[in-house]
Amino acid sequence: MISDLWFTMAIVFPLFLLVMIPFFVFTASHSNFDNSFTIYNSIAMIPWLILLFLILNKDCINGMSAGKRTFGFKIIDHQTKELASDFQCMIRNITMFAWPLEVIMILINPKRRIGDYIAKTEVVKTDIKPIESLMFELQEKQKISMKLIITSIGVSMILTLIASLGVI
Repeated sequence: MISDLWFTMAIVFPLFLLVMIPFFVFTASHSNFDNSFTIYNSIAMIPWLILLFLILNKDCINGMSAGKRTFGFKIIDHQTKELASDFQCMIRNITMFAWPLEVIMILINPKRRIGDYIAKTEVVKTDIKPIESLMFELQEKQKISMKLIITSIGVSMILTLIASLGVI
């Protein structure tokens, strides 16, 4: 879980810097901070939504995120023992934002966390794959489901709303 967060942040943080540095330069030269703060919130949503989208869909390429490839794990359907669907992988990651509960669950049962019970998935050991395989498999993937993309964007927006209310 921690390695996946680091890999995701490695992608999003440079984007965040590219967005935020011009904002800070702009606000330093303008005195109307209230208006600038609204602009900041709007601009900051871009990397935030990308971060949420990546976290939700990190396992969607053959059931393995960058971290799972590095350590040799993959996500499978708990009942069929087949590779989990992209939608199952996305559903299991919705609970990542309740990470303290997920950490406790992983300590109790390392193969299944709360998200796994909801999505009916589990983590199993597999061969270690190089990180480069992620990009190759992403290029090989025939099609990313529009339903998955729309659902992920919707969930990202709901989580953003919840976070803005101070719940997360």
